[in-house]
Amino acid sequence: MTTLVPLSRPSLGPREQAYVQDALASGWVSGTGPYVERFEAALAERLCRSHVVAVSSGTTALELTLAALGVGPGDEVIVPALTFAAPAAAVLTVGATPVLCDVSPADWTLDPVAAGELITTHTRAVIAVDVLGHPCDYPALARLGLPVIEDAAQAHGAAVGDAPAGSFGLASVFSFHVNKAVTSGEGGCVATDDAELAARVRLLAHHGMTPQRPYVHEVAGRNGRMTNLTAALGLAQVERWEELVAARRRVGERYTAHADGLGFGRRPVRPGVRASCWLHTVATDPGTRERLVRLGRASGVDVRGIWPALPELALYRDRAPRPWPVAAAVSRSCAWLPTSADLTDEEIDRVVHAVLRPAASGDPAPGPAVR
Repeated sequence: MTTLVPLSRPSLGPREQAYVQDALASGWVSGTGPYVERFEAALAERLCRSHVVAVSSGTTALELTLAALGVGPGDEVIVPALTFAAPAAAVLTVGATPVLCDVSPADWTLDPVAAGELITTHTRAVIAVDVLGHPCDYPALARLGLPVIEDAAQAHGAAVGDAPAGSFGLASVFSFHVNKAVTSGEGGCVATDDAELAARVRLLAHHGMTPQRPYVHEVAGRNGRMTNLTAALGLAQVERWEELVAARRRVGERYTAHADGLGFGRRPVRPGVRASCWLHTVATDPGTRERLVRLGRASGVDVRGIWPALPELALYRDRAPRPWPVAAAVSRSCAWLPTSADLTDEEIDRVVHAVLRPAASGDPAPGPAVR
């Protein structure tokens, strides 16, 4: 079956094309160039941060931040049990141990109370993921007394009061993968108000050498740089930030208007939080979620079950010292619907009529379910 409505697609226009063509014409196509600097400056202003370092991916941003903090073998980092695997994988990559913690039923983000019970003498940091575009309870996490890294990869445009997602914690990281509201194809960034930390991240991302002393490697770094071409695309998207975020929010609101009437649940939102719409998520029961996925496959609509809880994966099975019932329940009962800034009303209605309505009514769906 041909996919007629993909899970996500980028919204690209004349500005993106013009900036990328300009970067190509200039000859600056690698990890240095003026678009990288402009991209970092635009993000720093948007995120209310003093320093931004553009890097090759959101996962690289996590790895570099952990390395810059000196996290390594023998250390532990608390990570939510409900998230894409990148935060836990980044902890393993630097040689430390991810400790998986359940999420709160109030918002599906890292539970501060449960996290506090997991702290040991080896705990060095907390990675707090703004799961499905909902910022974590950062005041409560700050009281744990540990460095907090905000993973805002899914939270472009979210906020707590007037404070945007990406402005919390000692450092925050973003992904600009193609399925994000603001994309550079691949790419990410580290944002912080700590000048020393930003300099360390930049040093590690540039092979451990500074522009002032090329080929003099102060530390064993890596190539984590963002290219000028990638930054050109990313800058055009950052300049359209409000438009792109609002367009996804509109898609989510239209889905919600239909889903509410069909008995589907919503992601919970804490008071005072403005969550963003990354991939619109519906909550149901495991059986109905399976029907949603099957109906989507049969009708050319890319509906997917959300990630399994990390302790369900063999790689992380022994990394959860305490029970994780909320993460388990959410991961087994929620599904993503196609979400893009330029998704049309007709495409949304196709998803509703081909997938949501028959799944809610219990109509059988052919074929095996695929997560």
